Amino acid sequence: MKKTHLLLIVGYLMLLTACSKDNNGADGGDNGYPSALTGTIYYDWATQGILKVSLSDGVGSTFIPDKSKLNNFDISRDGRYKLTVINEQTVGKYPIRFTLSDITNGSIVEEFVYHSPGLNGYCKGFLSPDNSHIVVLSNDKADGITILKRNGEFVGRIQDINGQELGFNDQRLWLPGNALLIIHNNYIIRLAPPYTSGTLLKEMNYDDWGDVAVNHAGNQLAVRIANHVYTMDMDGSNLKQVTTSNFKESVPEFSPDGKYLLVGTEYRQTGPFGWMWSLKIIPNDGKEYNVDPIAPNTPGVIPVILKGKEKIETAGGQMIWR
Repeated sequence: MKKTHLLLIVGYLMLLTACSKDNNGADGGDNGYPSALTGTIYYDWATQGILKVSLSDGVGSTFIPDKSKLNNFDISRDGRYKLTVINEQTVGKYPIRFTLSDITNGSIVEEFVYHSPGLNGYCKGFLSPDNSHIVVLSNDKADGITILKRNGEFVGRIQDINGQELGFNDQRLWLPGNALLIIHNNYIIRLAPPYTSGTLLKEMNYDDWGDVAVNHAGNQLAVRIANHVYTMDMDGSNLKQVTTSNFKESVPEFSPDGKYLLVGTEYRQTGPFGWMWSLKIIPNDGKEYNVDPIAPNTPGVIPVILKGKEKIETAGGQMIWR
């Protein structure tokens, strides 16, 4: 099995050496959603499982019932397929089941069992933009960044950057053309197929930052810096603060067309390993929006409220907008 170590070179090149609602501004739709707001928001909330809300009608429902063995899920960029990653761990065995299914009829498209080299039962998986590959995340150094074909066939593995082990909280995001965006320490790195060379996009010289998101076009990033959300171009230029409040905003997600941002507002810790936040949407126009839960919000801020309800939706885990 081929393993790859990521080596950062001085400058901007890297080489890989292989070892082998608020009605403000709304113009239609129930609950004040603009008619131009489209797609489906999927979000994890407590013991209710994975919920979803369709836009712009605001109709909500359960997408995946609560399952304690669900490591994570993903939705294809075209909204056709659902990927689930389930821990089937038993005594002495650590199988992770990956299932790709058709959302419309529930039929299974691909299914395989993955065995982590580090015997890790908590791996996650995410679909590439063209639905052909899966990147596997793990907090075990033996797993590193693993790239599989969607049928489970092994493609490659990267285990360290500059000799430093990859952490579970290091983000790995797909880009158009099946390139990967890797977040490691203070670096944002682009790794292109066949995953043997890459470029350093930006060094983030901030004490507190993270929760990076990329738009579907692959030319803009959203990121939390300290307590607020910023956007910037893929090369790190044009950095703009786009949220403000007396609280904290985090976990941004772009709308499929890139015209809006879903943000977690009033982000707060609920326990040793738990967090929660309220869902609000802002236009992605480079302007700064006040999303405070108490102070008046900037016109154009849209709270995510389900049709027939009055309370803003909250989440405490994974969020996807497709």
